Formats: sequence, structure tokens, C-alpha cells
Amino acid sequence: MKKVITLFGAVICLSFTQHPKAPVTAVPPTASAAKPAAVKQVDFPRGINWSIAYFKDLPMVTLNWPAFSQGGLGTVPFTFQGVTQWVDPTTTTWTYWVTSLTANTSYTMIIGGVNYYFYWNGSSGQCIITGHN
Repeated sequence: MKKVITLFGAVICLSFTQHPKAPVTAVPPTASAAKPAAVKQVDFPRGINWSIAYFKDLPMVTLNWPAFSQGGLGTVPFTFQGVTQWVDPTTTTWTYWVTSLTANTSYTMIIGGVNYYFYWNGSSGQCIITGHN
């Protein structure tokens, strides 16, 4: 009986031990398997009625746009005087920069990779957008 109990205990112990596994040779991925799937890029919306304003008492330049939605559009870069902000224009309708403007001086703001040219006339809060490319 003592031999049966010892043999039974040995079987239980062996069932809990880890047995070595045969080595597996990893196959390196081929160039086509490693390439990510193509992602469709969504173009930044055109025809948006941008508004640039300047608050000289703060001083602060703001860029405003109407609310809109476009599926798949993510963050867009807005750059003015070397400062870039990334904003999702479908969830936010304005962004601002703390800076001073000089009256009747031409400035460039880059909105989603498009250069917008504008100036402040020295009296109005709204800046005049003169064009873009």
C-alpha cells in the first residue's frame, strides 16, 4: 500500500511540473506581410468661412470657424508666428495665440497647410483676410 501511495503521489507531482517544449523556429515576416494596410486620408475641408480677430487689450489673435462635421477628419495643424497648435476642427470652433499685431502689417497664418494672408487695420477687432494659396 505504501508503494501505491508513493506512486500515486509521484504521478500527481509530475502532472504539475512543466515539461520542456520542442524549440520553434520563427519565420521572419516577408516584406508584403510587414507592410501596414493602406489608410485613406481625409482631406481638410475647403470653403470654410474663417474669421481672424485681434484683441489688442489682451493681446490675443483668434481664429474662428463655424461648426461643421466631416467623418474621418482628425487633428489639423494651425500655425501662426512659428507656434503650431493641433486642433480637431469638427469639435472645436476656435483657437488662439497670445501675441501682438502691428496695424496695417501683412501676416500669414497656416491653416491645414494652406497659407492665409491677413492684416489688422488698427481699429477694428476683425482682421482682413486678403487671400490664400
